[in-house]
Amino acid sequence: MKSIVKAALLTALLTLPGTTTAVASERPARCAEQRFSVQVNGEHQTIAGELCARGKATTLQILLHGGTYDRSYWDWPYQPRRYSYVDSATRAGYATLNLDRLGYGRSSRPDPETLDFAAGGEAVHQVVRQLRPRFRTIVLNGHSMGGLVAERAAERGGVDAVIVSGIPRDRPGARAATASPFHPAELDPKFAGKPWARGYFTTRPGTRAQTFHHPGTYDPAIIPVEEALKDTLASAELRSVGPDAANRSAPKVPTAYVLGEHDTLVCGSGDCGADEIVRGSGHSINTSLAARSFYRWTFTWLARKLG
Repeated sequence: MKSIVKAALLTALLTLPGTTTAVASERPARCAEQRFSVQVNGEHQTIAGELCARGKATTLQILLHGGTYDRSYWDWPYQPRRYSYVDSATRAGYATLNLDRLGYGRSSRPDPETLDFAAGGEAVHQVVRQLRPRFRTIVLNGHSMGGLVAERAAERGGVDAVIVSGIPRDRPGARAATASPFHPAELDPKFAGKPWARGYFTTRPGTRAQTFHHPGTYDPAIIPVEEALKDTLASAELRSVGPDAANRSAPKVPTAYVLGEHDTLVCGSGDCGADEIVRGSGHSINTSLAARSFYRWTFTWLARKLG
């Protein structure tokens, strides 16, 4: 019976007609777990995610988290009315597909030596193709490494707009490639013994506050949640942040680049090239005290660009 109910809910979510309405914000979000089959580097892989909507929605935002996070980054369980982009976006009338990128969360964990941003972008592109008939407008919204994946996916077509946060428009996040907080996942207490851990990296225990945040821009109570929910990243992604990202180009569709005011992980100082600076935020905007400022800006930008 449970599977029948889930299937019926999924059908309803994927066939929502019409346009967004103000009534959508007053209804509880309807969410269903998703599985997408993709072929990457000649191998079958599975992408997992959660599709959510309130009322009628024809615009879908595909959400792509950064390295050492999973889909929780966009739907934070701690104080969700403040930190959940999914909650805010569905209240604004959008549908969201919150993905575990390839190599993360409940998705497949392929060879980390071949899981670079091009491979991740191809996986997302295949998800876009599977969903395009059901949604009039598709937006890729990627944070940090997820933003680099969004750029690669957009190069392959099929999307209407892209939002990249935590990565500058003009320069790659080269500092992330040599940053010290990462260590092999098989040495971390959370991932030791996992059969796929070799070749993946994660943040050393106790380093997430200084890596992804800035003093005074986050609630200290969020850091234990960060540690509990942290994920890994593939060696190929970590290696590719510098040299491969230097050759990147902006998508051909409307694209916005957003940085936290104190994002020293990828910017350091000076103008790194952004359409919006989120005041009072470090690198991980969604888990900063300024998260809702970012949400409001993205909805305004999307309304202006997409009509």
